[in-house]
Amino acid sequence: MLIIALITLFSYIDFSSNTVPDMALVYSRPLWNWFSVGEFSVPIALILDGLSLTFLVLISFFGFLIYFFAACYLTSRKDIYTFYAYSNLLIASILTIILVDNLFVMLIGWEGVSLSTYLLIGIYYKQARNGYAAAKAFIIMHLTDIFLIIGIFLLYQTVETLNIHDVLAQAHDNLAVDSDIIFWITLMLFLGAMSKSALFPMHSWFVETTLAPMPAVALLQSSTVILTGVYLVLRLSNLFMMSSDVLAIISIMSSLTILFASTIALVQYDIKRIITYINLAQISYLFYAFSTKSWSLSLNCLINYSITSTLLILASSILIKKCYGERDISKIGGLIKSFPMLYAVFLLIMLSLSAMPWISSSFYIKGDIILGLMAQDKLISGTIGLLGILLSSLGIWRLIAMVFYHKSKKHDFVETKWISFCPIFILSIFSTALFIYFPLPIRGIIPIAELDTNGQLPFQLLLAAVTGLSFLIAYILYVRPNSEVHEIINTPMVKYYLRLCNSDWHYDYLLNTLFVKPYVYLAHLLKKDPLALWDDWIMRGIKKVNSFIVDLENGQIRWYMVSMVIGSIIILMLLIFI
Repeated sequence: MLIIALITLFSYIDFSSNTVPDMALVYSRPLWNWFSVGEFSVPIALILDGLSLTFLVLISFFGFLIYFFAACYLTSRKDIYTFYAYSNLLIASILTIILVDNLFVMLIGWEGVSLSTYLLIGIYYKQARNGYAAAKAFIIMHLTDIFLIIGIFLLYQTVETLNIHDVLAQAHDNLAVDSDIIFWITLMLFLGAMSKSALFPMHSWFVETTLAPMPAVALLQSSTVILTGVYLVLRLSNLFMMSSDVLAIISIMSSLTILFASTIALVQYDIKRIITYINLAQISYLFYAFSTKSWSLSLNCLINYSITSTLLILASSILIKKCYGERDISKIGGLIKSFPMLYAVFLLIMLSLSAMPWISSSFYIKGDIILGLMAQDKLISGTIGLLGILLSSLGIWRLIAMVFYHKSKKHDFVETKWISFCPIFILSIFSTALFIYFPLPIRGIIPIAELDTNGQLPFQLLLAAVTGLSFLIAYILYVRPNSEVHEIINTPMVKYYLRLCNSDWHYDYLLNTLFVKPYVYLAHLLKKDPLALWDDWIMRGIKKVNSFIVDLENGQIRWYMVSMVIGSIIILMLLIFI
């Protein structure tokens, strides 16, 4: 990963020194022709432009930090070797997706990401629960991969090419905006990207990553797998801009994901599940930016998400390791005096998730995204976006209060190496408002829309009020709870809400009822092979007819003459009447 990071750095320097103003600089390297069938040919060629270079920098930078952290965090040599082997396969698959210029070749990397996710979740495969979780993630990812393949087939049938640059050019010249074919193509492509980006209802694999080691969780949740779905949408952004209906669907699915994930995070006690659902809610703001056609803003949101989520996972990793693997926050408390540095890191993460006014970079980025929703009259989505910030802030405040403020319940801790804090310190710097909008070399590649700044200051004050409200509610509920709060929590309505969120909105029950049980029922029904029963009846019928014909062969001449006469009469009648 260090070698990849250095090559990426040199490539970025070379790219920057050769960039021509107002033009898209593209490096291409044809390798060989993979196969051809008639006029259909699939060449393998690598392409490097500003967008792919941006993703290369993200993957190499965060990948190197996570690899470095894994070397300090993992203790078993076997686990280290296994983690690096599977992670290298994941990185190679993602680099394939980013660097190829053909959608069909992209499928190689796409399937490699699914396989790598399966392997990383199932590292501890001797535990049956981990094996089932890995298989579940693999199946869910492949369910939406089918839609991606359908979208690619529709594209080839429509524009007769799978070269990404030619696809975008011909679609712009020959296809009408909001036409039926554009709707179906972009819908299939979005559904294909949906599972990789863990949007509701294809989020189940994202939750199953909690069974992987924490460095693998960081790779899967923050800086690799999530990037594949986002990259597909960004690379084909000119195509998605032609379908307003699909952009509306993206907005709806993002809203559902925020409500689903942020409410569940409020009632979890497992640290891994808390941070997983918090990260799941943050991903949706990326797709909010897509729905408003703020493509460059979505890239900045992606960078901010990668920084915050990686920082949250690495800090939680150290917390769990210090507590001898204890993940239940109700069994941890009073750590503020024992680990003040870790407490400061969690406070910084809280400021980022809460969109702390004028301090955190997420205040400006999320604020602009939600303001864009409001400006396009998507008031419901904008309101849910504000609610998501409030609930995410409460979720991380709850974790901080129970772990650092409440009564101490553990007195024995593991010593961790100071060097494992290095990636956390580096990421902490980038989470502040010092790094808000990075200069990205994307001009001429994805559409860059000018943000309407009318009403920006009043909206920033509103966002600051939401953040302040989250602090007030968190103080009342988690930091200094009183008897009245306990009475409210024990009311039937609140208890029902808590049970609903604890059961993940009964999502797994619905999944089991609608899909698993009917499948199992059909499997049991087909176990006896109904077609074989039909074959048996046919054979019995043939045997009956055969036995009847055999009885007619009795050796009597009179019967043979009568049968010949009857046959002649039937033939004569057929000739006369037909």
